[in-house]
Amino acid sequence: MTISARTKLIALFGDPVSHSLSPALHNSWIEALGLDAAYVALRIGEKEADAAFASLAAFGFHGANVTVPHKARAARAAQRPAPAVVALGAANTLLWEEGGVAAFNTDAQGAVDALDDAASGWREGVKSALIVGAGGAAKAVAFGLRAAGVSRISVVNRTRARAAEIEGADIADWAAMDAAFADADLIVQTTTLGMKGQPPGAWPIAAAKGTAIVMDAVYAPLETPLLKAARMRGLQSLDGLGMLLFQAARAFEIWFGVKPDIALGRKILERSAGG
Repeated sequence: MTISARTKLIALFGDPVSHSLSPALHNSWIEALGLDAAYVALRIGEKEADAAFASLAAFGFHGANVTVPHKARAARAAQRPAPAVVALGAANTLLWEEGGVAAFNTDAQGAVDALDDAASGWREGVKSALIVGAGGAAKAVAFGLRAAGVSRISVVNRTRARAAEIEGADIADWAAMDAAFADADLIVQTTTLGMKGQPPGAWPIAAAKGTAIVMDAVYAPLETPLLKAARMRGLQSLDGLGMLLFQAARAFEIWFGVKPDIALGRKILERSAGG
């Protein structure tokens, strides 16, 4: 990779970033398309964040991905926030333009795109969705599903007050998760439960409908305890790489105006994740 004054630089902006699969993914797409661009990870802490945002523009960066803990700051810093950014108060994609910084949240659409890709017909079959968790990923998924026409969205979270922050969603009781699973056409797990080094979670998958779709935002491991239980029950299951892949593809198109190769992206992510 040769970097010149004409190279379009894209930053991954967050803390931590060493674990991220995004540099391998985006640089593979850049190489495949023959673009004069480079995607670099920058570990930026809370104290340095404001100065770093200003510096990215000064150093000629074309765009950025923003991850924890800076998504809310990125939304506030933008002169041109997209509707999803305004609604969610969080941005994961930035584009520097002549009129200032444009901000986007591709997490919301990424979840919907992953479903479109792997669960044909889900839009007709899913009338009710259950989201496990109430963090940024949960809010983005709820926004995306609502925009896609899902009529009823429920949220179950250990802390009910956080679940109440997701606008327009019903709140399910964590202690009565069996009933929430039984009522859902789509179950989306957005917490760290099941991630390597984290508790596996106790999932009442036996209570789920036989036609339910089960989706987990976790991608390390690719088959989480939830997805394994869903597979053993014969339910359609989607791992977290799909959400990561499609939010990245949306961001890539924002920066470069071209659609990346989804099949190549999946291959890169599976290899990088050890899947």
